[in-house]
Amino acid sequence: MKHILILLTVAALFSSCSNDDDSSDVVTPVASQKTTITFDARAGSSDFALNKDFTIGTQVYNFTKLRYWVSNISLTDSKGVEYKVPNSYYLMEEVGDLDLTGTVNGGKMIYPANKRESITLSEIPAGDYKKITFSIGVDSKYNDNLSLQAGELSIANGMSSIAWMWHTSYIFSSIAGTVKQGTDAASFLSETGLNANFKTVSVDFNSTVDLSKPVILNVDVTKVFDGVDLVKNPKIDASSATLMSAVAVNMATKTITLGSVVK
Repeated sequence: MKHILILLTVAALFSSCSNDDDSSDVVTPVASQKTTITFDARAGSSDFALNKDFTIGTQVYNFTKLRYWVSNISLTDSKGVEYKVPNSYYLMEEVGDLDLTGTVNGGKMIYPANKRESITLSEIPAGDYKKITFSIGVDSKYNDNLSLQAGELSIANGMSSIAWMWHTSYIFSSIAGTVKQGTDAASFLSETGLNANFKTVSVDFNSTVDLSKPVILNVDVTKVFDGVDLVKNPKIDASSATLMSAVAVNMATKTITLGSVVK
């Protein structure tokens, strides 16, 4: 009888081991993909370019600089599940050589000409998505403490300011150029910043899409200045808080729209 009990116990142990190795208990890793998000700069219906005249209504714009931060990107899938892209801080820009002498450790520094419109996001959970959400600017955690680093955040690119009265912080957007209206003309520099002007944008894809294909967002730079008279107000910064707020709101509500999604 004792021999029979021993055999039954051994059989049960082998059976238990077999069940532990059952493939149905194996967790399959979530497949990932990468995607490209392009912020296609436009001036009305034309492709954006530096040092080129664009006639929009009664005004003629000529841009010499376009820079802005895109941050805190998240993607919402077809089931409503949100994926937050970690460390997503990206500087989008189209600039010529910038003389940043004196802005970093007081030394001579030339920031080289650059055009950057696209972001590649890796390790995105595979699936169909219906919306992208992101912010223009830098959230207070990093805006209030420039010693913290994440993504592409840095004070070495001239996108921070010590002239905004209260504390050093990031410049959220910086756009410069000239504008003409009739016989009136002005050189302008529009900069936004400060925590109150950190704005979030959501863009629906109209239908669910596979993000292994690229997404193109249109960025109409002229819409940034809807309702703002740049001839009369050629300098926009923290000293003109109302105008700065208007520009920040325009960036979030009028400037960026869905261009196309390859399905």
